[in-house]
Amino acid sequence: MSISSPGVGSGLDINSIVTQLVEVEKQPLKTLQTKAAKLETQLSAFATVKSQLASLGDAASDLLSTDTWGAKTFSSSDTAAVTGTASSSSIASSFSMSVTQLASSQSARTAAMTSTDTVGAAGTLTISIGAWSSGAFTASLDADEDGTVDDPISVSISATDTLSTVASNINAADAGVTAVVVTSGTQQRLLIRSSDTGEDYGFEITAKDDNGDEIIDGTGVGKFSYTASGTSGLTQTQAGQDASISVEGITITSSSNTVSDAVPGVTLKLLSTTSSDVQITVGNDTDTIKTKLTAFQDAYNTLVSNLKTLTKYDATTKKAGDLQGDGTAVTLLSVLNTMISATGPAASSTFSYLSDVGIQVQSSGLLSTSSSTLTTAFDSLDDLKTFFYNYGGTTSTNGLARRFRDFVWDANGVEGTLSLKKTALSEAITRNETSQDKFSLRIAEMQKRLYKQYGGLDSRMGGLNGLSSFVSAQVAQWNKN
Repeated sequence: MSISSPGVGSGLDINSIVTQLVEVEKQPLKTLQTKAAKLETQLSAFATVKSQLASLGDAASDLLSTDTWGAKTFSSSDTAAVTGTASSSSIASSFSMSVTQLASSQSARTAAMTSTDTVGAAGTLTISIGAWSSGAFTASLDADEDGTVDDPISVSISATDTLSTVASNINAADAGVTAVVVTSGTQQRLLIRSSDTGEDYGFEITAKDDNGDEIIDGTGVGKFSYTASGTSGLTQTQAGQDASISVEGITITSSSNTVSDAVPGVTLKLLSTTSSDVQITVGNDTDTIKTKLTAFQDAYNTLVSNLKTLTKYDATTKKAGDLQGDGTAVTLLSVLNTMISATGPAASSTFSYLSDVGIQVQSSGLLSTSSSTLTTAFDSLDDLKTFFYNYGGTTSTNGLARRFRDFVWDANGVEGTLSLKKTALSEAITRNETSQDKFSLRIAEMQKRLYKQYGGLDSRMGGLNGLSSFVSAQVAQWNKN
């Protein structure tokens, strides 16, 4: 194995020579690398712009939501008695109401027992859900709403069951009632309550022994019966009843304390009965609209501010923005400035420009809000909605938010300006990488060739140097003679 050290024989610094020659040839590669870095920076910048433009589109879409413009507030003059909510389908209005009766669940309890007392005799409890009227019970539960009254639910009880076991068995049966054991000192009682409030959700419990005979003396499983025959083992503590309210003198009943069908779009939550009228007010939720407008303004400012930074030239630092001179970025900024300063749809007679709404374009191109002007604009809510929301079929007749939403869809779509720009940059980066790879391969081959050529020169010059030394030595010897 030979060890090669270029230049040893001739004294030439071959490594330095080849390195310098290669560096000269690498200049086009460095240009490609610089271009690649710029393309990557531009691609990243456009990705950010595309994302910020999408956020502006989302904010514009929120201003096209009926929930935004239809949002309502709900207020009650007595929140201890009535609270509630109002949906976008409700109408801004006010009305008085009173609560005569709250809806309640039927409940009943057993006689006192100890924690170790057992049922004493096995049997079955049959639980039916329905309505009581004048001491008579009518099954009425139709849980699956198929038009058929559901079959009663049977619960098996063992002779050795305690109250806790009976409660667990009843709850596991999902029979439309819940059971709980209440302890007071050394005594326990089983409390059974309807799962739902209202007159139609009472319960009847029939107790039968293992022979199928109804127990009428309150022993064994008869401790848990509650029937119309008057042989109940349970004592009723609360009858199931509907809520009763009066809205502007009109009486309305409900099986629940949440009433959603009395006033369209308004849900009333009843908390207590009242001794005087409660005033309910449903208003337009301008805070929600203001929040959406602020989000639109912020999204616009974020995008425009970024575009201005990317496209400007800073004379102080003598540094150009990453997209300075880029036609797509410059055009996008110009279009946004034109759109935000345009007149609104003709259908909005009250507001011609965004500044009339209270959102003003500053000299910087960014938006700011005049709270007082915006508050005044809410007095003409329908016209304000039209200014942003209107659909007229053309750009000039569409509302401002609709114009921006549509513009973002077009620009960010598959064939949109920004999407095509990102694709073009990605393709340019790929071509650049291919060119770099080819050029790097060519440089490597050139470097190998130069080492081979200068290596040969080194050998020849080394031989000539050896011959020169030999001749010099002979001449010196001849001179001595």
